[in-house]
Amino acid sequence: MKSILSIARYTFLQQFRNRLYLVVVLFGLLMMGASLLFGALAGDQEVRVILDLGLATAELFGLATALFGAVTLVLEEMESKTIYLILTRPLPRPYYVAGRFLGLLLAVGASIALMEVFHISLLLVKGWKPEPAVFAAIPMMGLKIMVMTALTLLCSLTFTSAPTAAVFSMFFWVLGHFGSEIQYLASKSGPVAQFLAKGLGILLPKLSLLNARDVMDLPGFGAGPLAWGAAYAVLYTLACLALSSALFSKKEF
Repeated sequence: MKSILSIARYTFLQQFRNRLYLVVVLFGLLMMGASLLFGALAGDQEVRVILDLGLATAELFGLATALFGAVTLVLEEMESKTIYLILTRPLPRPYYVAGRFLGLLLAVGASIALMEVFHISLLLVKGWKPEPAVFAAIPMMGLKIMVMTALTLLCSLTFTSAPTAAVFSMFFWVLGHFGSEIQYLASKSGPVAQFLAKGLGILLPKLSLLNARDVMDLPGFGAGPLAWGAAYAVLYTLACLALSSALFSKKEF
């Protein structure tokens, strides 16, 4: 456990020293500030526009930091040969994967937390009355990013090219929001399409379960769907980490 925490701390600090990480976070904060301009054009819906744009901005820029970090972490160390120094120590390779994931997740979580503090501050200045549903949607956003961090790490260990890993991760991100639509279209098609759709349904992350910001105003929004979504996110993340550890253990350095 101590080894995992040491690697996590190193990864966390490594991300904060990365200029691109800081630029993405800063740009996210600027975009949230720009939501004030869009809100001013919305008239009576100003607060709602700022709320929706702020949540979307935090999610997208949190995803950007997760994708960049997960794609480059291990691949850069492989290319620079620094991974040899780490693996010469008596460190189980699954511990290395777990530490890298935990450190990156903490760094991404810190960026989302910073953006959301700024976002909530803007809303309060505009007279927003805190809503419990919003504070439930933010952790669900974090779980969605957690799933994508684990999945992107798996892609980076599967493919030797960072651009390829990033493209496949974005592919999973987009299709993960349209799982039910894919199943519906497949049901109207032939047996081959239905078979492929079922396979995709197993592989693709069901990100729609974690998309709380789009359903927080609906009557069915409550503890039940949130708990199911959180459990699914944890299980999917653990599955990705298990596969990542297995792949990394088989690599020869």
